[in-house]
This record gives sequence, C-alpha cells and structure tokens, in this order.
Amino acid sequence: MSRLKYALIGHGRRGAAHLSTATILKDTFDVVAVCDAHAESAEVGAAKLGVKAYTDVRKMIDETSPDVCDVVVPMPLHHVVSCYLSRCGISHNVETGLAPTLGLMDMMITDAAENGVKLQTSENFPFVPVEQFVCKLIKEDVIGKVHKCYRLFSTTGYHGLAAIRCRMDAPPKTVSSIGHTMSVSPYVDRAKRDHNREGLEFYAVDFENGGIGIAMVGNKNGCLGRNKLVGFETCGERGTVITNGNQGASGGETINVCTDEDLVKNAGRAQTYEFQREYSDSGTLQRIFVELPASLGGTVEWVNPYGQTDISETGISLATMLDGIARAVREDTQPLWTGEMGRADQEMVIAAHRSIDMNRQPIELPLEPDPAEEAAFDRDFEVQFGVHPRENIEKALRVNFKAR
Repeated sequence: MSRLKYALIGHGRRGAAHLSTATILKDTFDVVAVCDAHAESAEVGAAKLGVKAYTDVRKMIDETSPDVCDVVVPMPLHHVVSCYLSRCGISHNVETGLAPTLGLMDMMITDAAENGVKLQTSENFPFVPVEQFVCKLIKEDVIGKVHKCYRLFSTTGYHGLAAIRCRMDAPPKTVSSIGHTMSVSPYVDRAKRDHNREGLEFYAVDFENGGIGIAMVGNKNGCLGRNKLVGFETCGERGTVITNGNQGASGGETINVCTDEDLVKNAGRAQTYEFQREYSDSGTLQRIFVELPASLGGTVEWVNPYGQTDISETGISLATMLDGIARAVREDTQPLWTGEMGRADQEMVIAAHRSIDMNRQPIELPLEPDPAEEAAFDRDFEVQFGVHPRENIEKALRVNFKAR
C-alpha cells in the first residue's frame, strides 16, 4: 500500500503537534486535509502544507476520502467524531482520554468493531523513549520481579496509570482513592486553562499479580509556587528504577540495583547506574543505554527507530502512535494502544472517583457503566450543545467543535 491519506480533525494546541509529526512521517502519510470548527485555525494548519482547510468533518470526508483520521478535539466530543468515522469505514487515532464515561467508550469500541475499522487511543506516555527503555529493563529482569510503582504527576491520572500498568504487566484488580479540593486565587495556566480550584487525588491500584501502584495527581506544574518535583519509582526484588514523572522531561534517570555481591557483602546497598544518551551530529537522539556489570546484563540499550529523522525526543512517542495506527491499517493488525486499552486506563480513573465518593472504599474492576454517570453527561451535553450526544451522531457532529 502507498502512503496513507491522513486528515487531522482539530488543529488546536495539541492538534498542531500531531500535524507536524504526521508531516515528518513522509513515508507513512500523505496529509490531505486539516479540519477545525474555527476556520482560521484550520486555514493556518492547512496553509503550512498547501492542503485544503475544512470546518465540516462530513464535507472533508466526502471530498478527500482519507484512509486515516487523527481526532484531536475536546474529550467530550471524542465519541461523536469517532463513531461517525467508524460508520464511514475510516480508521482513526483518538487523543486521550478516550471518552469521559464508560458507556461512551463502549459505544466507540463497538462501532469500530462492527464497521471493521481500527480504533487507537493516542496514549503516548508508555511510548516515551525513557518509558520504553524502562520497560525493556523490566522485561530483561534487571531489577527482578516488579512489585511496586510510585508516581507523582502534574495533570491527568490516566497517563501515569497507563505507564504503571505497563510496568506491572498485569491487569488491575481494585482501586482505592483519596481526593481533596481547595479554592485558589484565579489564574490562567500556560495551556490557557482557567483555574480557581485545585485538586489532589491519590490512587492506590492493586494488581492481579499481587503488585501495587501508587499515583498522586495534583498541581505539580509550578503554578502558585508549588513544588515542581515529580517522580516515578519502580521497585523490583533486586533494585529500583527512578525517572521523572512528566512526559516531556528527560535526564537524571537512574537504575539502582544490587549485584549478588552487593546483596551478600554490602548489606543490600545498591549501586547507581545513570541512563546515558547518544546523539547524532545533528542532535537527534540515537539511543538510551546503561552500562551495567556483566552479571546484570552488561550494556542494555533502546535504539531510536526515528534516528534518521529530526523528530525530537519528546516527539518520538507521538510518532510511534501515528505509525501504530498506520501499521494497523496496512497490515490489518491491532493498533499499539487499542480502544479497549484506552478504556482500561480511564476505567481506573473512574474507579478512583467512585472510591472518593464512597469514602475511600476499594472499587473492584472491571467496571460496568453507571446509568447515573451516563445520564449526567448526557444532560450536560444537551445543555451545552442543544442536542443529545448519542441518539443522532450526525446531528451532534454538526455542533461538534463548539466546546472551544
């Protein structure tokens, strides 16, 4: 198959990054259109590539017949665009979180399956180079069997929970959570989001293999003078991997692990080995590696599959996702992060919120949709858009970008 015709739906802050990355993947995609409810935004993105700008998803599809669409619209509208694309027979990548409720995610997954299209959740975090390297260290048993993961993060919890799920390599079993909210002086953050309250959530996730994951989500982005410290610690039977908890951060990562001699003669005091990076002359990351004693595996490395491009380290995860949906379409295989996997990430967050509402009681997984949660979303959607979110998808699509 030749290059796939790619269309972006939603050229906002995050959508612009998707478009830029798709453009670099010249052997994979032929960008044919940019669609956004705001004509000016669509035209800005389209003008960069000399393609047509659209404000109507239906018209864009009729005129360009894309092979793959990339959906980067506000989360409450994900299901509207996704279900319409599935019913048109178009495979698509959907930005995280997959949808706000379990019922909406089930609707998206069902529509994709019934129409034979590929649905991928654009969960980038597990494909950040450092994350890929950490998972390789775990799979090669460098730190022994992993039993615990701790993570502090600055924004939504599903990214960290997805990464923890990869490191634990087991299905989650129960979720318990603590939540707290406080008033703050009103401000607008760098992403142009208004704030007058600040939340803190603390998740404890038990896994079927007996492991536990701890994730704390709060204001760790430096606003209001908060401590910028974030972190991710993964504990195995022989050692620990320590990385930064934020997706865009790099540097300072270590693996602290004991040789047999350390266990016997050094009272279990681990040696520290720093992650190292190798770059091309043009500054492109080539590999991440660590030099370990021979008894622990010697040199362990992750090699950048985009080392011959100018994709930055922070852009590799998104490139991996976009290549993932393209490969799924070409080879008729599963995407890298399926709709079901995106649902599993959101399911843990929803379980955490239910736990908070139930005075921190553990919530067992998997979850079924809660009619009250679904009805509350539907009411809010109708108030905002004047149309039911599920009864007529095409009608809802006519107003699908007005949340901005």
